[in-house]
Amino acid sequence: MNNKINKIYIFFTLFYAYFVLALFECARGNFIPFFIDEFAISNTSISMIISISQFGCVIGYYFAGNISQKYGQKITFILGTSICTIIALSARYLNNVTVLCVFYFIFNIGRSFLCISVDSIVPMVSIGYEVLFINLTHFMYGIGSFTGQKIYGNLLFNNISWRSIYFVLGLIFLFSVVFVLFIKIPKNKYLKTTIKYDKKTFYKNPLLHIFILCFALSSAGEGMITTWFINYMTSSYNLTAINTAKYSSLFFITFALGRLFGGLILQKIGTMKGLKIFMISATICVLCGMMLKQNGLYIISISGFFISVLYPTLVVFSTKVFKECPSLAIGTITTCNSLIYILITIIVGFLNDSIGSYLTFYLAAIFMGLSFLLLKIISKKHKLN
Repeated sequence: MNNKINKIYIFFTLFYAYFVLALFECARGNFIPFFIDEFAISNTSISMIISISQFGCVIGYYFAGNISQKYGQKITFILGTSICTIIALSARYLNNVTVLCVFYFIFNIGRSFLCISVDSIVPMVSIGYEVLFINLTHFMYGIGSFTGQKIYGNLLFNNISWRSIYFVLGLIFLFSVVFVLFIKIPKNKYLKTTIKYDKKTFYKNPLLHIFILCFALSSAGEGMITTWFINYMTSSYNLTAINTAKYSSLFFITFALGRLFGGLILQKIGTMKGLKIFMISATICVLCGMMLKQNGLYIISISGFFISVLYPTLVVFSTKVFKECPSLAIGTITTCNSLIYILITIIVGFLNDSIGSYLTFYLAAIFMGLSFLLLKIISKKHKLN
């Protein structure tokens, strides 16, 4: 296999893996109302399941990083796709809440292995075009999410069980394992930095603390919509699965378009300026959509375009703010973000049960609004430094 064909095959495998991962992950939002009915559990229980499963991500990121550095990305990639496949195929045995929790926990470990592999392989095989191909990879995730929403609403409406859907996704995941076995990843040339930094000073840096909160609140705002939007529509307006799929599909297609074109827009108007515009636009969309209630569901859906660029752009921006130790910064921010997200998820589930899904969903706008204010503080402090 010559170099050009190998690169094409690698990108096909990466795109396929992210596409299938999105198919799996976007399904959970559709299935939550069915979990609540079938297992007779509350929103608080759902939030606990999601929170516990997030620890799988934290554990997965830690081990995946070390294994990838020691044994290479291909081994990590194989482990990630294999874990995801096995777990998805085991969906037919999910007969209680405990098993459901373990199911998502282990899947998130595999997810972390898969994501670290993909995100580290892309720059190695696209030198000079890293930003373009990373955006294209995340665009495939958006396409997968949109495709899933269109399919799941119709399947659930026609009484196809969520267990059967997960099982079929396991079969689709199996192809990614086969594809990974045949890729040849170029050897990574590690660069040793000559810049010295003090870890204690880094961890005590107030700018780092503000950045962590900004990142976590932005992720929480996005998570409110990707996880709770369908439950909000079902609980507040009694919409059927096929009707909720219409709005969630629109959210994910605008999300995908944002991933495709957002990077170009930010490059044109400037990263920080563009990030502020996108973040405040997302906040306004969600807030206006909430105030208009059922008539505003379309407005909430189009917020996906603005939300899509927040996570990847904040990651890139963190490397510019903490130039002396970009890897340490990303690792610290991502880990803390996961832990804060777990806490927020528990709170959201509790509030859904205590004050209702409508009032609770306002948190999506509140989280992003607070993140916007913190972003302004970061911008000022970064300029001063």
